[in-house]
Amino acid sequence: MDHVRAGCAVLVGVLLTGCSPQPGPAAKLTMADIAPILTPLTYREVLGEKCNEPNMAAGTAFIADLKAAGAADTLVRQAAAEADRIATAERETLPEYVCTAELYESTEKNAASAHKAWAELRARKP
Repeated sequence: MDHVRAGCAVLVGVLLTGCSPQPGPAAKLTMADIAPILTPLTYREVLGEKCNEPNMAAGTAFIADLKAAGAADTLVRQAAAEADRIATAERETLPEYVCTAELYESTEKNAASAHKAWAELRARKP
């Protein structure tokens, strides 16, 4: 009878392990890992808001993607707080200083690099 219980315990353990969600690619990331991605994407979003450019919510989309990729809740909260800090710091900057072709070009270039870096981080094994 004991061997039946032991067999059941092993079976339950295997079933539970098999059903456990695998950690996502962002599970072990830190703020240092994502800051070079978060910052340019947040600036892109701020520029979009100030200049009434649609579809530039890159920072918000990144935070949602970070969460979906399995990042720790504390990291997601830190990322959201940092994005909010950047947006707050830029709130008083007048649009005429932000909405220039040069700044738009630079922001897009930095955002493209950030998207590439994020794709590389997501592709690495946890």
